[in-house]
Formats: sequence, C-alpha cells, structure tokens
Amino acid sequence: MNPADRRFPPFERLNLLHCVRSVAMTRPRPSSRSSDLDSPVINGEAVRCIFGDSRVRLLKVKDVGSLRVAARHHSRIDFPPNALRTRLTHSLHRIRLADGTWLDTVLAFDAQTVSEPRVLLAAMWLVEEQTWDEVVDILRLAAQCGRCTLPVRLTADDINSHANKTAYLAAPRVLAQLKMVGPHIDFGNGVTFQLFQHGDTLRAVKDQDGFEIDIDPPLPANHPYQQHRQAHDPPVRSRIQYDPLEGWRLLGARDYSSVSSLVKSTILRHFAATHQYNFTSRTINRHVDNDRLDTLLTQSPHTPVEGCTTTTSFSIGGEPFRHLVLTNAGHPFVAWIAIRDAQYPDNTVLLWVETTESAVSGRGGAFRDRFPVTTRLARAVLGPIISQRTFDR
Repeated sequence: MNPADRRFPPFERLNLLHCVRSVAMTRPRPSSRSSDLDSPVINGEAVRCIFGDSRVRLLKVKDVGSLRVAARHHSRIDFPPNALRTRLTHSLHRIRLADGTWLDTVLAFDAQTVSEPRVLLAAMWLVEEQTWDEVVDILRLAAQCGRCTLPVRLTADDINSHANKTAYLAAPRVLAQLKMVGPHIDFGNGVTFQLFQHGDTLRAVKDQDGFEIDIDPPLPANHPYQQHRQAHDPPVRSRIQYDPLEGWRLLGARDYSSVSSLVKSTILRHFAATHQYNFTSRTINRHVDNDRLDTLLTQSPHTPVEGCTTTTSFSIGGEPFRHLVLTNAGHPFVAWIAIRDAQYPDNTVLLWVETTESAVSGRGGAFRDRFPVTTRLARAVLGPIISQRTFDR
C-alpha cells in the first residue's frame, strides 16, 4: 500500500472528478492514445499537475472528458507539497461560512508541521468537503472570552488525532472536529477542551473519573433536544462545571442540546466565573409580547436568534436554560442574556442581562445608563415590550 493511502487516501480524498476545475503546468509530448495511463493529454500537451483553483479554467465542456484519464494518472503519483499548500491556502480563502465570512479568518494550518503531502491532502479534504460553521461559532466565542487567538492554527498532530478518514467519519462531525480544535481552547493552568478516549468512554477537559461526556444520551421522545436532534451535532450529557473557588468540579448532570452547545456553555461559564461582570434581572410573564420569552426558551435550540452572535441551550432536571450572546469580536466586552423557567409564579421566566462592559463614568443608578451599549444590544433582541419591563422600571 502507498503510505499516502493510510490516512485520508488520495484522490478519493478530494473526489477529483467532482472538484477539479482547471488544468495547468503542461508540457508538449508526442501524440498518444487517450487510454495511456502514464501521462494524459489535453490539446496535445501532457498534463503534469491538476489544480482546483481558477488560474487556468477549462472553458470547453469537451475538455472535461480528458479528466477521466487525468484522474487515473494522478491517483498513481504524489503531488508536490508547494502545489498542495497553494491549493489549501486558496480553498481556505474561498470557503464562505453561513454568515458570509471566510473560513480563513477563523481556521488555518501550521505551515511547519502541515507540510507532508499526506497531511496536506488530509487538510484539503477537511476544508473542501466538511462544514465548519458550528466549530467556527465555538472558536469565535472562545476568542471573545480570551481562550484562543484567531485564526486557530491546526497542526499535523491535530489532524492525526484521527487515524484516518474512516475514523473521522465514524463520529458526529462536530465532535470529530472538536477533537482537533479542542486543545486550542485554553482555560489556563494547563487545561484545555481536550477530548480523551478512555476505553469505551469519552472524557473532556480532564482525563479523570467523572469527566465523561455522554453523546446522544437517552432522552424522552418528547424532549425538545430529541425532537430537534441533529446527527452531526447531537445532544450531550455532562457533569463538568467550573467554580470560581473550587475550579473544575463535577455537579449534577446537565443535558445540552448539542456538542457545540456544551462547549460554548463551558466557555461562557468559565468566563463568568473568572471575570467581574454586572447584571440586571427580572421575572417576566412568558406570554408577554406574543409569547416572546416562551418562544426563545422553547424553540429549536438550533434556531438563530436575530441580534445574537451565538446561543447555547441546556436543561437541568428538565428545566430549560438558554444563553443568548450579544457581542462579537468588535466589542471590547462580552455581554449575554440568560433565561430560564421560574419556579414561581406560574408562567413566568427569569431573565438576566449580564455584561463586562465598563460602566459609564459619572453615571449611577439604572443599568441602562451605566451600560448603554449592552442595553442597546439587548433591546434589539428582546423587543420594546420586554425591554421596557427589563430596563425602564
């Protein structure tokens, strides 16, 4: 077996016949039958290398037929590392995320270690054939909270955390990607969101008893996380918590709507426990303003909330909680809304608006006056009726 076939085998890796758009680096050669495998011919010239970028596009449909031979030819050779690096850089820059931004603003590959053709091909497959939006949300929140620097640079060791493509595909996509990016989410004191395989169980943060995370835990059929389950980002059960006095510890199990929600909740909870923040809170009827709060609390946890950069959802003993993050990298502080069912009175929701925004100098009293930017951001999410009850009383 060719060593390059052991991890993310070529050109199954790139699905060449599907993704190749152009041909470059050709040299003249004598005429040959189209069935020759040693070097295919396009327009009387032998193909030396095939690129997926747009430098030399195949403008004629008839040229595409020649790629059948070209693909067979290139499946038998290794590609020059510099050509693969160029292709990888180009692919990172041309992949658009769901919000319209570019993947390379959040994710990159370490040029020193991701240098061998086998690893470069694996990186290309990860970029070109996989979706990264959930992990990008995680990394952006981690960067806001000071837990990583963007773009996160994956190393060869990160890629090789999966033995091969089969092993990568055996796990839900977000979990497989977290195995690579988790070590870059740094909580300090040598602790990251690293995953540890311990026999048949998976641990997170620390390789210790009790730090297991249960992927796809048994949930009632009518549980919202079961009803809205996503195969690529399934629900998780975990006892992992962070306390400002005790540090990492284990509490009662929480059910998270997804793998990504577990990680974002952990990042936000660690941030709140290690930073000074201010808040205002209210108990508000869940049915006010056309059931606005009830909708935010009970809708699909994967539904984006207008005005928020990301959200998290979890439940404790069946009681739903949700965090709505208001800020992005352009803000010098972090602010979020927390909502949960209130125990009393009936049909009410507890709502907190929490922020690390610096208080306006010389302003005292009302939260809205001391923290005007947070208030403005929260008003856009809550709407005028709930905002009036939250900030204007």
